[in-house]
Amino acid sequence: MNLLQIKNVFDDIIGDIPLIYRLDVTTPTTPIKKRQLPTSNLFENKPFRVDDVKFSEDCKSIIVWSVFSKVTADYYFKNDILPKVINELCKKYGGFGYDNYVLNRKQFAIRSGAGKLSKPSLIFSPSFGLNFKIELITSSHEFEDVVVVEDDIYYDGCIGCDAPCEYKCPMKCKMNYELSNWEDCSNFIDTPYMFDHPDEMCKICQSSCPPSNYILNKIDSKYGNFLDPKYLYLNKN
Repeated sequence: MNLLQIKNVFDDIIGDIPLIYRLDVTTPTTPIKKRQLPTSNLFENKPFRVDDVKFSEDCKSIIVWSVFSKVTADYYFKNDILPKVINELCKKYGGFGYDNYVLNRKQFAIRSGAGKLSKPSLIFSPSFGLNFKIELITSSHEFEDVVVVEDDIYYDGCIGCDAPCEYKCPMKCKMNYELSNWEDCSNFIDTPYMFDHPDEMCKICQSSCPPSNYILNKIDSKYGNFLDPKYLYLNKN
């Protein structure tokens, strides 16, 4: 298989909603091959939902779906679009599923070439900077355009930067490429109020990053502040 086949399914499901995304694909790592990964099953009488999981031992590929988003907590992609895409992929080809957050999204974004690890322990995408969400699709198919990145995993734009993502942090978190202060960050943003008001959730890491803002401004300039009705498939080039 190839990513163009997956892209065509995404585009059919997405339709005219203004959305910018990219697709990458990689292989599972050895420890993940040894554990059972969830894969969807076509339910005859009800649609697949992200909390409906069946398990399979034949996972050969992990598809990384990176979606541009300016909101810190955004579950529309996961809850509305992704189940429809997985259902359609299963109808057309069989062997696709959802991991139900069993897998580490950052790990597979890096492994697939979708991005690199930045100083605040966020993935920096060459397409979206720090303004995007990551979802994963498991597959029993092998892909001809698979990418496996095992070295050079750190974003070099952080080298020499005075790290406004750290000194502007309201919780004074210093991740330094690791989740060393993740409890402080989590306690600050993971509150019922914040999840009811995702537009108010802290985005200091993203908004204070000069390279990320440069990419964001280019996207806003080209797509009318994210209101262009056309979908853009951004490849690795």
